[in-house]
Amino acid sequence: MSKPLNQSFENNNLMILPHWSDLPGFDLHLDQLIELTNGYLRPITGDTVTKTMMHNYFKADVLVAPDKKSYHKIHLAGAIIVGLIKNIFSLEELRVALQYIIDNESPQKSYDHFITLFNREAANDSFKHFRLAEQQQQAMSAAEVIRYDALEAFLFWLSAKKALHRVIDANQQ
Repeated sequence: MSKPLNQSFENNNLMILPHWSDLPGFDLHLDQLIELTNGYLRPITGDTVTKTMMHNYFKADVLVAPDKKSYHKIHLAGAIIVGLIKNIFSLEELRVALQYIIDNESPQKSYDHFITLFNREAANDSFKHFRLAEQQQQAMSAAEVIRYDALEAFLFWLSAKKALHRVIDANQQ
């Protein structure tokens, strides 16, 4: 079933993700982990994660395996980030990318850094048309905006893939 086309992603007030200290400090079951993750992501991406997806992420070592079916902040933090970037990378690329985004030495600090960056950029809407002068943006038709955004999205996707593979290649040498 497809998502409704009229779903609005324009409300930047909804584009705020929780910092580590805002995540629940108690153990979660998988259903709770998925419900919380989707509660944070759905207003931003319009997409959700499922039990099957989560099991695949655990099986592929993208996310840290749970401790006796008990999920903690590290699992929720990982699920939030994976939910944001899952459409950018393959499963193997996700595993590697998440290792770079959430440092094992300090998952709290690296997660908070990522979230602070996301929240700042989303709130400022600075990710849109950063290369265009304001006059150019105002003169664009709806079709031009869609074309430009689609092209920029592809170029950022390509840039992220290339950056990740440079790191992977460098670590294999």
